[in-house]
Amino acid sequence: MNLLPLIVVIPLLMAIVFSYIYRSKYIRLLTLLMALVLLVLPLLGLYGPYFFGGHGVVYIEGMPFVSGILYTLNPLKETLIFTLMLIGVLVLIISTREERLSGTFTALVLMGLASVSAVILTEDLFNLYVFYEIAAITQAGLVILAGREEAYRSAFRYLLVGTMAGSILLLGVGLLLSATGSLNIVDMGRYLALKPLTPTVYGALLMLIVGLAYGGGLPPFHTLKVDLYSRTKPFVAAILQTYSKFILIALMLVILKLFGGLPIFNTTRGVLIALSVFAMVFGTVMALLQDDYRRLLAYHTVSQGGYVALGLALGTPLGIVAGIFHGINHALYKSALFIGAHIVEKIKSPYMREVGGLLLAMPTVTFLILCAKLASIGIPPFNGFQSKLLLAEAVMSADMPELVILMLIVSIGTFLYMMKAFYLIFLKPCSEEQLREYREVRISKYHIFSLGLLVLLCIVLGLYPDMVLDRLLPLGEEIAIE
Repeated sequence: MNLLPLIVVIPLLMAIVFSYIYRSKYIRLLTLLMALVLLVLPLLGLYGPYFFGGHGVVYIEGMPFVSGILYTLNPLKETLIFTLMLIGVLVLIISTREERLSGTFTALVLMGLASVSAVILTEDLFNLYVFYEIAAITQAGLVILAGREEAYRSAFRYLLVGTMAGSILLLGVGLLLSATGSLNIVDMGRYLALKPLTPTVYGALLMLIVGLAYGGGLPPFHTLKVDLYSRTKPFVAAILQTYSKFILIALMLVILKLFGGLPIFNTTRGVLIALSVFAMVFGTVMALLQDDYRRLLAYHTVSQGGYVALGLALGTPLGIVAGIFHGINHALYKSALFIGAHIVEKIKSPYMREVGGLLLAMPTVTFLILCAKLASIGIPPFNGFQSKLLLAEAVMSADMPELVILMLIVSIGTFLYMMKAFYLIFLKPCSEEQLREYREVRISKYHIFSLGLLVLLCIVLGLYPDMVLDRLLPLGEEIAIE
């Protein structure tokens, strides 16, 4: 029996439940129990298609078309969803140690997990749009729960721009429906490959790129994401950046499936690579200028999103695999960095020059954060090294050596601002009085466990990358334009 829909249905139903019991005295216990359930969800589905409502394949003029909404599960999607759920679980676990936890927070996290899982699973473009919008609303809601004026402003700006970007994406979906007569992504791609392209299709492609840029945090919408990540609590930013990266991957794959084999993709690839490069460079330059540790990590997220988009934009089997693998790795080490930033903020301040000397107060946490930073820079034996190396190979195979040089420059910039932050927060000398203040703050074991688990995964995937790559390679070859 295929229980694939439960990956989406269970978090959605439980989000409704938690929104009703948001003031229950058992909310922490129920949140922990729900976190355990989430780990099981990716294992419920069977590989292959799932047709909703008894629909299936119909034949029109001898050609097969999908009737109704279709979800599919394969090793690539299963890996993405498992990573998504794991980070969601750790965020929920950490939330139970916060002073004020309401069911509203748990409900929003669950709704986000369900919507991003649906975006990954669906093969129906309108269904993708619906959950894309739910994910945007969820992200804004989680930021609003921070309860600060600047958080309200950031969430409002994100939703205001999202109203326009989402409408543009929906219009693109409508144009593709009018051009192809179907909402199924595979059917659309097959039709577009057989028929001459029209201005309607060109316009739809442009609108999909706008939706991709907004949902995935690419230019010109990258500053909106930076505001979201830096205005909420850092451990919440861990799940927000994961939502964005996986939506970026899902929408890039949709564009590849629809337009990858068409002549227009040569121009499209150039546009996507340009957006990726701008994100990489802009994020690095801005991170170098930051004193607020949260904003530094937020700009680093934008920069690393450029790496992910670059690999997928190449459209080659190796490029697609490298982009997705880096997206998974980034979700892991960046979540660790945001959780580490949450610990730093609880102890003293998010402003790096106001801290200093934390190494003496918490050597274990310092070591774990250092490992996460090395993974983000791309130092062996961590996972970031493996995915960046694979991405460099993909870029060289695509005969773009100048982009490899740019990647090296961006990595040097990453090293500089990450090590600057590490020195200011952990190594810079502090007074004895400050040190006593640090030691008086108790850090929950849940925080240290979550940080340690993520770092362990960074090491394991750095030493044994084939654990993930073997699951991605067959799908990368299937989706690739070559």
